[in-house]
Amino acid sequence: MSKPKKRFTSKLCVTCKRCMIECAARHSQSQDVVLSSFEDPAPVPRINISFRKDKPHANYCQNCKNPKCRESCEYGAITKFEDGNVIIDQEKCTGCWACLDACPFGAITKEAEMAVAFNCDDCKGYDDMACVEACKTSSLHYVEKKTTVAAG
Repeated sequence: MSKPKKRFTSKLCVTCKRCMIECAARHSQSQDVVLSSFEDPAPVPRINISFRKDKPHANYCQNCKNPKCRESCEYGAITKFEDGNVIIDQEKCTGCWACLDACPFGAITKEAEMAVAFNCDDCKGYDDMACVEACKTSSLHYVEKKTTVAAG
């Protein structure tokens, strides 16, 4: 069974940004909320909570079917995996920022100090997603991936 996806429900969000903090900690060297705040460079969240049209909005990678970010990357740093995840490999990323301009959702984060781009990886390699687990109002919650069955 594949890992469930996440969904955001705006009306439940109180914009505490705990999801952002836990995401950054999960992707930090220490993987600890307290210790990660002392790291240099500071860890980067792969989800961003902001306001759009006076409502909370969660911005994270939509794992596009045909990702424009991947098409724009001349260095092969962006891969679309079999499970649907679109992930930027920081080892291959050169910081050219072409993917930032190409992403129609603005879901790619520029980390200028490290000269790499980041996007949500749905916590690949973990059984859960830090942002969903951190959300106490359930505005971020799991949904099962839709599967299509061919009639035959």
